[in-house]
Amino acid sequence: MKTTKFVFALSSLLISGALLAEEGGSTPAMSSEVQRSREMVQEFRTETIRSEMHFTDKEAADFWPLYEKYRASHLEVMDRLAAQIAEYLRRYNDADLTNAYADQMIKDHFDIQRSLLKVQETYLSKFRKVLPAMQVARFYQLENKLNADVNAQLALAVPLVDPS
Repeated sequence: MKTTKFVFALSSLLISGALLAEEGGSTPAMSSEVQRSREMVQEFRTETIRSEMHFTDKEAADFWPLYEKYRASHLEVMDRLAAQIAEYLRRYNDADLTNAYADQMIKDHFDIQRSLLKVQETYLSKFRKVLPAMQVARFYQLENKLNADVNAQLALAVPLVDPS
């Protein structure tokens, strides 16, 4: 049941982003829908972590404020990814994909991936200060699973470049 809610919210977010790219901008209603979908996805992440981590009261008190900062840093990078996908979809729909754009898209993709890894690495030592190593490992496993779900949905939603 929880996974269905997550996939629905994530799908709504992706569809909204695709529509924004097709329309070449955003409307207040569309921006509101994107924000609601994004909040639903974040709520699912938080619920999953809350239910799977089994924090003590002390661990929870130390973890959640740090987690909020971690997610804010992560979302800054994800905003770059969303912008890249929106631009790609716009150009894909307009049949405006070029070799130069493809080269830049690949470069930007790797920059985004490095930035996401940097956020994880930066917060690793901070999480280690408030949680035992086994809890930190479990947290990053959960993050990786949730991120894999996001990436799987993106892979389904974003069309491949047609080099012909």
